[in-house]
Amino acid sequence: MVSHCKSMLKNASSSLRLCVPWLSTLVILIGWFLATLGPKETRHIPSPAEVINAFQELNSEGLIWPSLGISFTRVIAGLCLGMIIAVPAGVISGSTKLGDIIINKPGHMLRSVPFTALAPLLIILLGIGETMKIALIAIGVFGTFYVNMRDGVRNIDPKLLELARAYKVNSKTVFFTILLRGALPNFMTALRFAISVSWVALVTCETVNASKGIGYVLARSQEFYRPDQMLLCIVLYAIAGLLSEGIATLLEKICMPERRSSIVKLKQN
Repeated sequence: MVSHCKSMLKNASSSLRLCVPWLSTLVILIGWFLATLGPKETRHIPSPAEVINAFQELNSEGLIWPSLGISFTRVIAGLCLGMIIAVPAGVISGSTKLGDIIINKPGHMLRSVPFTALAPLLIILLGIGETMKIALIAIGVFGTFYVNMRDGVRNIDPKLLELARAYKVNSKTVFFTILLRGALPNFMTALRFAISVSWVALVTCETVNASKGIGYVLARSQEFYRPDQMLLCIVLYAIAGLLSEGIATLLEKICMPERRSSIVKLKQN
């Protein structure tokens, strides 16, 4: 009986720990509901019920799910492209003097230019199709990955590299085992920031020659003055961000189990 009670208390404690992080979100939702209790004519913010109705309306048009699908596809493609270019660039710049000379200054210049300002140039160079949209997202996330990977490699203990040279470890092993593994915490930090940047860049992308996408729905709702659909798009962006954060957390658990276990221990203490 005692063991059964302990098990119940342990399960209740685990459930409570899962619910506590959502309390602030619940407070926001309750505040939103209370702030929109008045007549529609006397307020500027749509109520939760109106946003749900807007979702049902867009769903009946066959627009909402295809838009979510194409938006996620664009974000993933742009994120992967930017990561494929930026991660090796950051590792090379952080580990070699020649790489730092060649890559660092152009990398910083590209990072300093607002990626939205590059949209007109990309339209001229790449047209108004999917290539331009993916390229703009990739440029947006490049700086985040590049700087974090470069600094992560520079912070690796030099003795590890000296030991690798002493034992004549081949360059491929050094790159993947020492440099990439050593910069993995910085990579995970960059991934979280890059995901947020990707969704921001998506808004700009989907206002150019798009017939589907959350940004397209947002632009259309602004054109026809539909605050309920505008707020729905904001909610969808927020949910997409939470899902992306969950995926990043899952990847961190898989790639860096020791980091997650240390965090859990700190929370328990």
